[in-house]
Amino acid sequence: MLMTSRDVDPQAVLDLIVRHQQSPGTACAYLGTDPQEIRHDLEELDQHWLETVRVAVAEDGRVLGAAVIEWDEDLGRSWVHGPWVEEGSWREHSPALLAAVTELAPVAHHEMYAGLAHEGMAWLADRCGWQAGEGNVELTRTAPAPTGPVDPGLRPADDADEAVVRELHEREFPGTYADTAELLDPGSRYSTWVLAPEGEVLGYVAFQRQEESTAYVDFIAVHPGARRSGVGQRLIDGAHQVSGRERVALTVDEHRPGARGFYDALGFRVEAETRPYRLRPSGA
Repeated sequence: MLMTSRDVDPQAVLDLIVRHQQSPGTACAYLGTDPQEIRHDLEELDQHWLETVRVAVAEDGRVLGAAVIEWDEDLGRSWVHGPWVEEGSWREHSPALLAAVTELAPVAHHEMYAGLAHEGMAWLADRCGWQAGEGNVELTRTAPAPTGPVDPGLRPADDADEAVVRELHEREFPGTYADTAELLDPGSRYSTWVLAPEGEVLGYVAFQRQEESTAYVDFIAVHPGARRSGVGQRLIDGAHQVSGRERVALTVDEHRPGARGFYDALGFRVEAETRPYRLRPSGA
């Protein structure tokens, strides 16, 4: 039986989510493993998680599964968090939970992520007609944030950089989850910096500060004419420094070995391997 948060104890649902996030075989890739970070991330979704969560409940009232969704109508995309389902109940409840949350989102494109160890998610995607995408490798580097003067060529991006950042962003990340306007919006969750040592923008980096320890680099792009000249390293090191965080995290597509080599050389190590699953309208 499926219910909303009004019908069940939200803490029981949160407990289930936290427990499943702590196992690679049952976690979705959008949330971490720390209980406080999970609660914080759920609270920060574009639509509050208690408004979109759908819950599978046993006859005795036990929470057996849950799924959450958020969406962006301007981008026409949604992101499913979960489903999380108790052992032995995945095939019974996960398809209904997935259908229940995607029906809430007034968009045509849907996406969910899980680790490669989550065999149930691969089964669910195939069962419901979702397409598996290229795998992603999450990389992390942990070290004290650099001290001293910030690279003199590095500065916060502003409205005057809109055209060049848009060109770089759309070339490197077409159809991604955040557009240029959001990256340059001072009120958004992103901190976006450009490297322009002589006035000309050679590249940009956009990251989020996550809790007290991590800076997550969502996007980084270098002008084609400036590649292999140290611009990428200056952007990464600059983001590490201005974020003030010890840990820098990012993801790389599995089919980009050149990028993997670049980050390996900067001291990044593999943290997790994940795969997206997407549902698009026919013909899209």
